[in-house]
Parts: sequence; structure tokens; C-alpha cells
Amino acid sequence: MWGFPKWVDQDVAKEGIRKQGDAAIMYGGMESYHHMCRFYSGHFYKHPLLMKYEWYWRLEPEIKYFCDITYDPFLEMAAANKTYGFTIAVKELRETVPNIFRYASAYMRKNNLKSKGLWEMFLERPPEEEPKPEEEKQDKLPEEILQNEPGKNTVPDVDPEAMEGEKYNMCHFWSNFEIARLDWFRSKEYEEFFEMMDRSGGFWTERWGDAPIHSLAAGALLSPSDIHYFRDFGYRHTTIQHCPANAPARQLSREPWLELTTQDEKERFEEDEYWANPDPVKENGVGCRCRCDTDIVDVEGKQGSCLAEWVDVAGGWASP
Repeated sequence: MWGFPKWVDQDVAKEGIRKQGDAAIMYGGMESYHHMCRFYSGHFYKHPLLMKYEWYWRLEPEIKYFCDITYDPFLEMAAANKTYGFTIAVKELRETVPNIFRYASAYMRKNNLKSKGLWEMFLERPPEEEPKPEEEKQDKLPEEILQNEPGKNTVPDVDPEAMEGEKYNMCHFWSNFEIARLDWFRSKEYEEFFEMMDRSGGFWTERWGDAPIHSLAAGALLSPSDIHYFRDFGYRHTTIQHCPANAPARQLSREPWLELTTQDEKERFEEDEYWANPDPVKENGVGCRCRCDTDIVDVEGKQGSCLAEWVDVAGGWASP
């Protein structure tokens, strides 16, 4: 599960990783990071400790939750027939995945797959063409001169990154938080998707992360109605944070609760007192007793967020 597969030429793979390090691609020179990304892309759900489970919730070290979670997200997703849940959607670093879309798009063509409505979230919008002036009914110059006019009959430029006229916009669900059905990852369709991506060598020659792998697989195989946006969850990982405003007229009083991981009794009481004073409610808020860190702007309003793309395919802020 971890490490180079048997079919990989390790000398070639390690040279690819060294080149990424020389190019200063984020984490590109760390062999262990490549192993981790591949493990979370196509192997974690087959780990013996997870085989008895239907759902999983990924938790990373050094993360922070800001709101009270007053319901079981697994039960809610099962009741709503959801497959995959996220709380942050952002853009990937382009230099880490220069060819990932080429193979994801090829998977769709090879299997004659048509979008169920989610694939469009991961596509660049075509530029709006400027309206052209109406051509005169008759050209004033003879046809033989017009045929030789520079640029008249030239082939338009071809975008090397586009596939079948589609281009990846770098959006992905940030997978350090995700709640999902494990049977989707274990499905024949997802396994075939991962196998094709894996055999391309992109986990070594490039620095493909599990987040764009999961996201492009979802785009190819799922519909917006299969996805749930946990907008009411306040969450932070490194320097990216989503924390909702508290919902009006829906805040119940909080019962004191002293967690036992902090041994210092004074610190435990101070921690409980901190969370006993949540942020004020705001119109259109969806959070429950949230207290947000104020040193980072919410990702929903920042450049690089992909929430607008999600709203477009979902038909609104609420999950369909």
C-alpha cells in the first residue's frame, strides 16, 4: 500500500522526484509525500482496519474545529443519500498537476462517460467572445486578394492543456477534511479510475495530490446531488479556514463540558469558558455556537476559493 508499486522503475521515479525538488515545487522533492498522496488516492480504503466500515471521516493533525457539531454527519449523509462531503474547495497549484486532467479526461472518453453535472465544476469557463461587427454583404476587394490576407485562413491556436476543448480550472475539494462512503472508493468505477491515473506515473513524475484525484473522480462519476457541503462546520487546516456565522434564533444554551486531555485544571476551565461565549448571530448564518479565529479571512471570500464553481453546479448555497 505504501511505497513504490512493483511495476514502477524506481530510478526513474526517484529522478522525477529529485527534479521536482530542484524546481522548488511544494513538497515535490519529498518522496514520502508522494507515497502519502498515492496511499490516500487509491489504498487507504483497502486498509484492513477500515474494511469493516461503510463511512469514514478524515482527521489530520493540527487542525481546528470552531463550531459545535450537534448531529451525526454519517446518519445525515446516509439519510440524504449522499456519497461525499466537503467543507473547503480551493484551487490546486498548477505546477503540481500539469497533466492530471489529460488522464482524467481520457478516462471519461475511454469509458464513454457523460457528465452528471459535477464535471463542469472543474472546467475553466470559456472566455466570452467579443461581438463581431456585421460583415458587409459584398467584400470590396477581389476574392483572390482576400484569400491571401494575413490571418484570414490560418488555423486557430490550440491550447496544449485543453482536452476535447475542456481545460482544468485547478479546483478541488480539500481532502484533509472529507466524509465519504467507502463503498464508492471501493467501487469498480473508482478503482478503474485510480488504476489509469496510477499507471500514468503522475504520482512520481509530477506531484499529484489525493485531493484532485478524489475531486476529478467525483466529477467523472458523481452528480452534484451526491455531494454535501458542510457549510455549518467551522474548520481550519494550516492557513486556510472556513468558519460560518452563527444562525439566528437557533442557538441553544451550551452545557459546560470539561475535556480531559488537558491535565491542568485551570486550563480546562479557561478552555470551557472560552467556548461558552460564541460569536454573535448574523443574518444568513448557519453555524452552531461557533467561535471563529479572526486572524485569517474565511476562504469563502478569498481569491482561490472554488465555492462559486460549486454554487454554479449545485444550483445554490445549500446542498441539493
